[in-house]
Amino acid sequence: MSTTVAEPGTDLIPATALMESLWWVHHRARNKSVYNQTWPMGCASAPDRAALAVAWQAMVDRHEALRASLHQRDGAILLSIAERATASPQWITIDDPGSLPVPDLLRAIAAEIHERPIALDTAPVARLTGVRVGEEHELLLTVHHALVDGWGIQLLMDDFATAYAAAAAGQVPTFDTEPVSLREYALESHAARTDGRWEPSLQFWRERLDNAVTTTLVADRHTYTGTGNKGGIVRFGLSPEAAHGVTALAARYYTTPFGVILAALQTVLARGGAGPRVCTGLVTAGRVTQREQAMVGYVANVLVTPTTVADDDGFGAVVEHTRDTMWQTLAHQSVPFSVVFGALTETTRARLRDSIPVLVTYYGPIGSDLRIGDIPLRLRSAPNRAARTDIGFGVFDTADGYLLEGEYNTGRYDHSTAVRMFRDIDTVLAEGGADPRRPVSTIEVRSRTVAAHVDHRLTATDLGTTVMPRSAALDQVRRAWTEVLGTEPAGPDEDFFATGGRSLKVVQLASTLQAQSGVTLDLAQWLTEPTPRRAAEQIAGDLAADDADTLVTLRDGAGPHLHLFSGAGGTVQEYRELVAELPVGWRVTASRERGPLATVPEMARVFHADLDRAGLRPDVVAGWSMGGQIAFELATVFPDTVKAVAVLDSTPPLRYDVDTAVRDEVVYDTFATNMAATFGATLDGGAPVTTPGDDELAMRVLAARLSVAAGQPVSAGMLQQRWSTFRRHAVAVVTYVSDRRFTGPALVLGADLADHQLEQWAARFAVAPHRIRVDADHYGLLRAPAVAEVARAVCGLLSTATTPV
Repeated sequence: MSTTVAEPGTDLIPATALMESLWWVHHRARNKSVYNQTWPMGCASAPDRAALAVAWQAMVDRHEALRASLHQRDGAILLSIAERATASPQWITIDDPGSLPVPDLLRAIAAEIHERPIALDTAPVARLTGVRVGEEHELLLTVHHALVDGWGIQLLMDDFATAYAAAAAGQVPTFDTEPVSLREYALESHAARTDGRWEPSLQFWRERLDNAVTTTLVADRHTYTGTGNKGGIVRFGLSPEAAHGVTALAARYYTTPFGVILAALQTVLARGGAGPRVCTGLVTAGRVTQREQAMVGYVANVLVTPTTVADDDGFGAVVEHTRDTMWQTLAHQSVPFSVVFGALTETTRARLRDSIPVLVTYYGPIGSDLRIGDIPLRLRSAPNRAARTDIGFGVFDTADGYLLEGEYNTGRYDHSTAVRMFRDIDTVLAEGGADPRRPVSTIEVRSRTVAAHVDHRLTATDLGTTVMPRSAALDQVRRAWTEVLGTEPAGPDEDFFATGGRSLKVVQLASTLQAQSGVTLDLAQWLTEPTPRRAAEQIAGDLAADDADTLVTLRDGAGPHLHLFSGAGGTVQEYRELVAELPVGWRVTASRERGPLATVPEMARVFHADLDRAGLRPDVVAGWSMGGQIAFELATVFPDTVKAVAVLDSTPPLRYDVDTAVRDEVVYDTFATNMAATFGATLDGGAPVTTPGDDELAMRVLAARLSVAAGQPVSAGMLQQRWSTFRRHAVAVVTYVSDRRFTGPALVLGADLADHQLEQWAARFAVAPHRIRVDADHYGLLRAPAVAEVARAVCGLLSTATTPV
């Protein structure tokens, strides 16, 4: 997707408090997709790609939120809106998914696209992805919550439908109304923040939240999780009995259906052990005026709602309490929670924490009756993999009743715990609806709750160290850390936020460090790993790079010495089964890249230099795939280094002139097959077609395919790293040519190699090599049962190498 980057320092205005808050959360999150919002929408028929592209650009042109970006300047978060940002949809096409179930593959692709980070300093902060798997079509709309909320997405989809209909008819998209300006809203919000208009509401919140303690479910695991921990999604449809209770109670007590469901949640938390006063977070639309209701932007807010639920209260009374509390707090919803939190006393902030553990919101009809042109769309389950809090859920109005879609922190909770809470809510609604006067103490709930939100904090034991290393930079960080947080860090890798840090304290830490050292901390970079070690690195400059030595020992021994070179895109771990098959006492070492090396001769030179520096003269050098070429090159260029060489199913050193497009397709197919073999999976069907030039997108699609095929998560980041190396290595393999001949004993082992390729190898040895064909494919060569034969052949090669080096 092409983008326009807002130039730093041009046309910057203060961001809203809500945007500012999410900027900090985004940058401190372990998973940067934690505040991505993705709507996966199944299409009843194939959309017109050209019309989608025109309509999507029209959305970016129309709405300032899609052209907006956020920038940090000296601790302040500023908003910039570009005049123009070009945007094109991404495309993913899998004609033949093979044996992979289409629904599973679509879900996995949606999760990968959702998890692709959005840079907040780059416009647009949204992307559209068209997916076709077999005959199934899906649109994935992803936006960042810092600039667009759920209400805003619905408005965006309404305009998108209009723009698509026009584009599909060959017309230029036009709209009946002018869009509401996000820039003007941000300026008005900043004025309200600074001119005292919020002070009456802040006083209300100070009084309402005094001594309040947030309520949460008892954790299944008490481990430190941090922002953006792994998350799971659960959907739960209310039973007909519960839905009837919602309708009846809402009418009887003059409240909304959502108010009744919120009362049921409060009852479950109170009855679960938290006590009579429960305190949760209520996510509101925050759109008080008609202008706000018509604006695509981020306006939603979190209201903390303390409610008293006594054991002798009838559920109807709880509904009344919740209704009254909700209406009182809604009158003060215009003040962002981050501002409210900052205005509370230190004691209250410590009790509440800045991340409310249980959140609930009302989506209502949002996401229903979606369409583009004459194509109906169906909103599917959210693909989130990162949790924003302990547990949160939204309430959807559907044709079948009420749907609860929840997100829970898998670092703290099991799936069954989230489901149990939803079942308890259903029970309370059904039984309380049947008899509103029934005391809540007689309604059985199975959820266990606590009136406190205590995060496990990292200790010296967790960090694996009890002593902070000594250095001038770390000493400065230690002093500043202690001054700001009131406690010394337990170790160099302690998380700032696990120790009680917040965004305001980050700015204090940066200011303190600058006063001490004169160095301005790069906050965006440091927040990705907010530890003393990373702060010290910025103060002292980058620490010394890791040891650049390419040598690694796979097994020590006093016997024969085998040195190995990895295949294209591979690692030394690909030889683990071969090492296990070798006789006891063999010494096994290997070479690994420490930095990108472009050609086989360059690799051989670098690896030989480290062998020579270590004074090593291996008895045998060997390699599988590209590793065999490296072994041959090293043995022929530096013949005094080794006694014998083994080439394991490696392409002969002949230059192969292949069309670049064809080569890239073959390389991708080979890489995908290789990765599938690594995870014990098989990828059948056709290869995906993705947006040209977007390697990360291709790797995310591959990660989705492998995850479904292997039945386990496969990291797209790992694939991206491996792909970059593999593609570079593939070019090195096809461009490697050598006419040199090796004069010592040699082994040429073939699996997928053709007979003529074995002959081509034989011509490059002065003494006829021992040639073996193994009954395995290229990737099975180093796996049981074939690897045992490979090990025997290598041992046999050594016995023929009788000439001392």
